[in-house]
Amino acid sequence: MTNSRIAPWASPRAQHRLAEVETAVSADLSAAGVTDTVRNALRAHGTQVDDDGIVLYAGTNVLSPAAAAANLPSVSSRPSMGWPGEKYQVGLEHLDTLEVLAPLLVADLMEGTYAEVRLQSATLANLAVYTAFARPGDKIAVLPEAAGGHASHHAQGVPAVRGLTVVDLPYDPDRLDLDHAALPGFLRVHRPRIVVIGASMMLFPHDVAAVRAACDEVGAILLYDASHMAGLVAGKVFQRPLHEGAHVLTFSTYKSFGGPSGGCVVTRDPDLAERVSTVAYPGLLANYDAGRLGALAVTAAELAERGGGYASACLANAQVLARSLHDHGFTVARRDGEFTRSHHVAVDALDLGGGERAGLLLGEAGVYLSGIGLPWQRPDEGLRGLRIGTQEITRRGFTPADQPAIAALLRRALLDHEAPDRVRADAIALRREVNDREVTRRTP
Repeated sequence: MTNSRIAPWASPRAQHRLAEVETAVSADLSAAGVTDTVRNALRAHGTQVDDDGIVLYAGTNVLSPAAAAANLPSVSSRPSMGWPGEKYQVGLEHLDTLEVLAPLLVADLMEGTYAEVRLQSATLANLAVYTAFARPGDKIAVLPEAAGGHASHHAQGVPAVRGLTVVDLPYDPDRLDLDHAALPGFLRVHRPRIVVIGASMMLFPHDVAAVRAACDEVGAILLYDASHMAGLVAGKVFQRPLHEGAHVLTFSTYKSFGGPSGGCVVTRDPDLAERVSTVAYPGLLANYDAGRLGALAVTAAELAERGGGYASACLANAQVLARSLHDHGFTVARRDGEFTRSHHVAVDALDLGGGERAGLLLGEAGVYLSGIGLPWQRPDEGLRGLRIGTQEITRRGFTPADQPAIAALLRRALLDHEAPDRVRADAIALRREVNDREVTRRTP
């Protein structure tokens, strides 16, 4: 096998794909050839995912038309360093509007007072919080990886950049939540500087007030990472982390939030906000992508007006899809007979060859999602689960009435072992049916 030129250290599986693509794209590296290659790749991707795919991946979404129109590449190429009124560059007065409007709207929407919106991802937002409130050698306490703790919470991620020690919070797999009885004693033993809650797969809300009380006893900052839940937090249908006691809220601005790529930090405390802001600039950022802020402001304004309905629709779709999957014979995670209170659904895919294998099969069938660890799995079981998110299909017009048809596609691909191309044809037909229905609904 030929090694990849750009990442010879990658895994054998990645090496194979990288080398394959490198060979294909190297045929014509002229400007015209590269332009054609890029145009063809984008067109094919758009057809596969944006036009024909049923996207159930929990980490994705689409911009609204108004937000997309405000996301201008020409602004992204203009450097913007410092606060309005004291910019390093001149001629940016009109960008001041975006840099003031976006944090005001985001802070109000998420029930905070201050919002740092310049960070390029939630991973950098988390790093900003770690840097502001912990020193190298300090501990942070986070959810276990198998319980949805994100890479940016764990030792292989940005805690290592800050030189932090990571310890796993006590977790109850049966309750799909923290072990609240064990939490105070655990914190007294480990005395972390920061406690991180919020997960990459989150079926039920946390008891934020109880966690805050335990944090206060040891003087820890409580960070709620709402990267996946931000759209539901904005719609006030799942959890209100700052209202319930979190010191700081971080989140991705796409995923369920439905805005452009990026990350935010929101708090009610001016001292905490100032420390995070100082870390963000000039600590982590010089220039940044100011072109995101128009789309972020529009998205926040739209969520302030209609976020409750959107978030409720995400939940309704998830609940019907979970029930339909259960009825079709899948092992769907649940607690006390309830499958989910969020837009996430979790399927135990152990009998399907694991979540990664099942996800690849579904991708061939035109349904896109991902594997994930499950709280009750053994360490050697890899990604045992399938993680489903309903935020993108909700924005694209899917309703609870469409969920049994989606569940049937998953059953045909994974349980009935039907040929993927046959399932894919029906997945495309369903997607186009919903598209046509949406066009009809929106046509005066």
